[in-house]
Amino acid sequence: MKIEKNSVGSAELAYRIFGNGKVDVIIEMGLGASVAEWWRIAERLAESHTVLLYERAGYGRSSVSRLERTPENIATELYQLLKQVEHTEKIAILAHSQGGLYAWKFAKMYPKMVEKLVLLDPLSPEDYRFRMELTEEEFKKSGADKTEGLQMNLRLTRMHLGWMVRMVMRKAPPFYYYDKFSKEERKEILAMLGRSQTYETALKEYEAAHDMFHLMGLLDQKNAPKMRIVLITHDSDIARKEIREFGGASEEQAEKIEVLWQELMHAYLDCVSDGEWIQAEHSSHYIHLTDMDLVCNILRKDVDMVI
Repeated sequence: MKIEKNSVGSAELAYRIFGNGKVDVIIEMGLGASVAEWWRIAERLAESHTVLLYERAGYGRSSVSRLERTPENIATELYQLLKQVEHTEKIAILAHSQGGLYAWKFAKMYPKMVEKLVLLDPLSPEDYRFRMELTEEEFKKSGADKTEGLQMNLRLTRMHLGWMVRMVMRKAPPFYYYDKFSKEERKEILAMLGRSQTYETALKEYEAAHDMFHLMGLLDQKNAPKMRIVLITHDSDIARKEIREFGGASEEQAEKIEVLWQELMHAYLDCVSDGEWIQAEHSSHYIHLTDMDLVCNILRKDVDMVI
């Protein structure tokens, strides 16, 4: 597997290109994700397109950045990487979870480069509303705050107990949602989950992604980029079930949390005139693992319309 590395000034970013020709699809991963989660989708998309799958600074084989992990800096680093990679005039970005926030920021900063966004359960710039509109008990049960889990894994890996984290994570996402990873994929994912740098980076990204100073104006409809957005969100029935099962919420609490979650994600569609919402049946938050066919088919269909 050929891994490339290019300097973007503030860091050295590792990436792999799937397919031949100019890059027309970019994958922006979620918080603390491993590239191995995305190999299969990238390989399938490469049958008709050329896909750039990269690791943000601080993850995997990429070096730690000298810049803060703000959405603006992350978007700038991707832009600097693209200046060194041959790509089409307009690109599509497939983004998951917190990666959706970064993809949106990139499109806001470089609107002439982006044809469309395909957002899978994207983090909203208004994620703070979970804390504001839910009671303290509801917020705790919602699972919206990732800080505690990231801090715990950071402490364990700094104590050279990464093996313990890996053992626990074998039954957690992404493995909880997908059991067909190859031996190479499993090794890659578990190696990343056992590194303290993964959690140091994720915590910095998470903090900056909830800092209102860095989020001001992101959902300003007057200055929104003119592009197409396909919003793919999880199955609400499954989400409510998991909120009850893992968070201990009541049915009423789970319903309130899920309604707010969907509302926050739909705010992206309110900013564009060309938008589509698809609810992924039978999928929870890890849509790219539980419904690869849907993700690949939607992206192929949408990209093929203009390529």
